[in-house]
Amino acid sequence: MKIEARTARKPAQGWLYGAGAAFFLLVLLAPNLLVFAGGQADYNGEGSSVRQIGYLGVLLASIYAAWKQGAGIRALRLPWPILLMFAWCWASMAWSINADVGVRRLILTSIIIWNVFIIVQSAGYDRTIKIMRIAFVASLIGGYLAVALDPPLGIHMSVDGDINTALVGNWRGLLGHKNIAGAGCAFTMILFIYDAADIKKWIRFAVLLAAAIFLYKSQSKTSAGMLAIAVGCGWIFQRYDDKVRAFAIPAIMFLTAIVWFLYNTYQTFVFDNFLNPKFFTGRGFIWSAMFRYAGDHLVLGSGFGSFWNVGFNSPIFDYGQGYVRTVATGHNGYLDLLVSIGLPGLLLVVFACVVWPVYQLLTSRIIPQRGALAMSVLLFGMGHNITESSLLERDALVGVMMIVAVAIAQNWEQAGAVAKTMSGSDLFTSLAQRRREPA
Repeated sequence: MKIEARTARKPAQGWLYGAGAAFFLLVLLAPNLLVFAGGQADYNGEGSSVRQIGYLGVLLASIYAAWKQGAGIRALRLPWPILLMFAWCWASMAWSINADVGVRRLILTSIIIWNVFIIVQSAGYDRTIKIMRIAFVASLIGGYLAVALDPPLGIHMSVDGDINTALVGNWRGLLGHKNIAGAGCAFTMILFIYDAADIKKWIRFAVLLAAAIFLYKSQSKTSAGMLAIAVGCGWIFQRYDDKVRAFAIPAIMFLTAIVWFLYNTYQTFVFDNFLNPKFFTGRGFIWSAMFRYAGDHLVLGSGFGSFWNVGFNSPIFDYGQGYVRTVATGHNGYLDLLVSIGLPGLLLVVFACVVWPVYQLLTSRIIPQRGALAMSVLLFGMGHNITESSLLERDALVGVMMIVAVAIAQNWEQAGAVAKTMSGSDLFTSLAQRRREPA
């Protein structure tokens, strides 16, 4: 009977590995689907049918694998904070400026977030991390090959359509933009810094060195800075007990958010606009227009996905001036949510994707190495969204990885609660024995 059960599970496990790998590779390659495969139509809200069909196919494969794996409907559940967040986003379609575009974007966002939870809850922590490590290393190797064999693909050029000439020469590999490539390298390093003791040391060193070099060549300052902060918080989580964590990590989160926001605001105005116009990015001007719109539409916003890239109906044409009307993102994930789903929606998203999972990680009895990895990914995404927009931005890499961390926090907080009820055994041994992963 045991042999028959194992035999029956193998095909489902193959489907699960395949669906997980396909999902993360789609996320990693999505920028190239937009930039190099005709996806520029997305700036008018038309989207890319290739990636939409791809994500739908992967979702169906994940559901099939989860069902065959034995977890059944339990693997399809979403935590209540995520459901509340989605409820408000869907409600915003009632007052959306462009409901046609908003619905398409929200459907894709819903599919991607649901897929993340299905993969994590069906494959379990170990296999999910293994799948991600393979996908990110494959992307890193592909990036080096692109730089060496096809420079126009792997390196920013002056003729590739980028407005900011400072990007020329920065490496982007297969990820379409140097900031996405930098984030990919940062996540690769986190995945091989924490909870990776079972990986051969020379492999870890080689991957970390390769990722660090690529991160440097990408010149993604936001990713480099947030990587240092995220790894530091992970170290605190792994090294100290829950009392120290509960004080130090929230304090670092708060200070990082304030300092990072103020630095980018005033650095843009003073350095970019006056001292070195060649490096002009003008986040301050973009944010000023967004604040003005938010002041007039604080509660409802424009509707999910209906502020940027919706043609001439975009509010930026009324509230922005000059080049601000030509940008495609607010370069701040929280402000983008504020102008699209209003203050109530922003608070629900921050609670579901930052506050709640951080609380779960800090109060649960998760294995420290695993908690450090999840916390590092979560804090990297939290800080990265202060200068870039990825939170609930469909398949944006940083936003997807934040949801992975949220799903891990949800899954392992429950496992820790079960372990607390067990007596007469070491806590971490109990966690290992009672974890929710399939055998």
